[in-house]
Amino acid sequence: MIADRESFTDLTVHLKRASDALLRTAQHLASLCRSDADPHERAAGALDELIGMAIELAAMERILHALMDANQAEEAAVASSRP
Repeated sequence: MIADRESFTDLTVHLKRASDALLRTAQHLASLCRSDADPHERAAGALDELIGMAIELAAMERILHALMDANQAEEAAVASSRP
């Protein structure tokens, strides 16, 4: 599979953001176990982070689909040019 530099960079950025959101979600969920934490505030924070992670994963999915489509088109062009 061929990935251009821009697509690879985009995937890397979205993967980093999703990873950061996952870490923040885990921190929010861990703080729910503390008795001094406001459960509504922490649950809302965890939900916000999960939504952010879902957005980043959806962006990565779109980029990967575009790369797959581009590679299929390239493979079809190479196959049709062969004798």
